[in-house]
Amino acid sequence: MEFKYKAKKNLNEIVEGKIQGANVEAVLEDLQSKGLVPICVEPLAVSPAAAAAALNLKSNVKLRTGKYGLKQLVLFTQKLYNLINSRVELLSALRLLEKNSDNQLEKTLLAEIIRDIKEGVPFSTCLSRYPKYFPRLYVNIVHTGELTGKLKEALIQLLDYLRRLQDLRLKVKQALAYPIFMSLVGVGTIFVMLTFVLPRLAGMFDDFQAQLPMPTLILLKISSFLQSYWWVIIILIALVVFTLKIKRAGKESIFSRLKYHIPLVKDIVYKQSVASFSRSLSLLLQSGVNLLSALADAGPVIGNPIYISQLEQARKDIAEGVPFSDALAKFKIFPVFFVQMVRVGEEGGRLESVLADIAEAYEKEIESDLKTLSSLIEPAIILVLGLVIGAMVIAMLLPIFNMNSIVGG
Repeated sequence: MEFKYKAKKNLNEIVEGKIQGANVEAVLEDLQSKGLVPICVEPLAVSPAAAAAALNLKSNVKLRTGKYGLKQLVLFTQKLYNLINSRVELLSALRLLEKNSDNQLEKTLLAEIIRDIKEGVPFSTCLSRYPKYFPRLYVNIVHTGELTGKLKEALIQLLDYLRRLQDLRLKVKQALAYPIFMSLVGVGTIFVMLTFVLPRLAGMFDDFQAQLPMPTLILLKISSFLQSYWWVIIILIALVVFTLKIKRAGKESIFSRLKYHIPLVKDIVYKQSVASFSRSLSLLLQSGVNLLSALADAGPVIGNPIYISQLEQARKDIAEGVPFSDALAKFKIFPVFFVQMVRVGEEGGRLESVLADIAEAYEKEIESDLKTLSSLIEPAIILVLGLVIGAMVIAMLLPIFNMNSIVGG
């Protein structure tokens, strides 16, 4: 990275300039090897992550794994904004948050951040040390707010962005909650019938010593297996879930990749990716981040590794002078509508507002698609469960009907 330095060349001459180096210590050694006496060395405006590396920041505390997801990040940002908006100085605001936090992980994070800020480390650089808890986009918006002296405005922008993201995820969960509940109740009902109801009927069938119909025999075999080897079923289910969710060498898990291929679901996932990318890029551009840096930060938000790779190539084309809309059109990452809107935004000099409009449009489409998906899934689940449970009931009653016909004959 690049540093600005001031050094003595001789007793009467002071020189200033810029120099490349891995970190402050490396620059000091380089200057001394050139016969200069360093007076001050400081990094030029760079990304927080690079600044952290240059300052050789290391955490003295190993953070325990804890719950600090989107909900906690929204609450943290809200509380910090409220304090900053009330003209509380940043360090004092962070101390208040640490003192009043009920989340042990958050208390540890804040203690580390406060310690570094007291040593002169910028707030955004402190956040960049914890990418697991503070996403790159979040850190860079804060960094831009620090550079421009508009941290309060940066926080309210982040808060709006995070709340929209939270609302979108909540809608997805709400759309899937009832179908999942129905599925669990249905599976539970089937399990109870096979392990408790059917064994009692089996004893009754044995007393009559009658020839059982094939559907009933199959059902009894399944029931007997479940009673004897239920633990095998649980282990197999756990192994399948583990295999689907495990990540391999930087790739997405099988479970994550499935969502790109399931009918109806893949369309919602794609629209959600486009909406999140548009919202993120708009936020970064509004904060004053240049397009190339904004694309680097917003790219990972899109989720799909193939799209991320293509977007990175598009970013390289933009760096060589290709217009943003043309670079996107080349790789077919986004629909024609998206590219046309971006072109309009470029030509009109209002790209960030156009991207926000695109995000808004896709978010409304997602909401509509979720309602459609929910309305299709619910009757489908009811139909499948009804057929399965109905078939089981018929299989259990067939021997009784047969015995009645024998007695009646």
